[in-house]
Amino acid sequence: MPTAIDAATLRRVVSHPAVWCVPVAAVLAWAAMPFNTGYYEYWVNFDPQGDGQQLEWVQTRRIFRYTSGVLCGQLLALIAGIALSRRHRHAVALAMAVALGVVLAGVTVAAAFPLAAALESVRPAAFPAVDDPILMRVLLRELAAFPLYAAAGVGLGILIDSSRRLRRRRWPLLALFLMFWSVTTLTGLVQDDEFDAWPWLLWAVPFVAAGAAVALAGLSADVWEFPPVPVGDMGRSATVALLISAAAYAVVLNLLAVTRRSGDRPPAGSPAAGSGPTGDAHP
Repeated sequence: MPTAIDAATLRRVVSHPAVWCVPVAAVLAWAAMPFNTGYYEYWVNFDPQGDGQQLEWVQTRRIFRYTSGVLCGQLLALIAGIALSRRHRHAVALAMAVALGVVLAGVTVAAAFPLAAALESVRPAAFPAVDDPILMRVLLRELAAFPLYAAAGVGLGILIDSSRRLRRRRWPLLALFLMFWSVTTLTGLVQDDEFDAWPWLLWAVPFVAAGAAVALAGLSADVWEFPPVPVGDMGRSATVALLISAAAYAVVLNLLAVTRRSGDRPPAGSPAAGSGPTGDAHP
């Protein structure tokens, strides 16, 4: 009997989002590095020629390498928030989600930076990555979105669990959501030096803004000038749209979750009013 209890406790601990999310974030940062390294040659210019295009290639590759795993990590933070909402009460899940989002952001940077620096050492840059204002600006703002995504996931998870129809279709919804994330993220990533898709997408879909911010930060040099000069806003507007829209989704989804929970609460004095759980997990 003690062995069975210990095994069940261990299984519960290992399955907690705060445990499994951390190594997954590190793996995603490493797994995304080949895509990030080849982004410029595959999506922008497969054969950069001349000093200007070579400089643009090096700059874009550097920014994508050091932000490796960031876009996937944001999705992971959202999923972690959903998972936390199923294990804890709303307030507890929200607090844990924000803290876990900060941790996942730190883990992503800690995993990506050493690998990016090792790859960059083959052809050293003129100055360290931490002294690159374009890179650090877009990276810090992308990382700031992690806790916002996690908080939004808590509200979304509660809304899904409160609907019997959505709860029964959880796995098909997850597959559709992953497809939606892939399409919208690529929509942002495949932009040129200006975001020529519908501008409202940056504000309506944070995934688009997140991808566009990294792409615009990389393609921020006018290669037709000699020497090349910075061009565009270098992803500033996209990161602002990302943070504002992610915060708006977090607030709205959690307010809706509170409203739904309040509507589901039995009237005071009814037999069902005192039948709920007394622990941390919600039904």
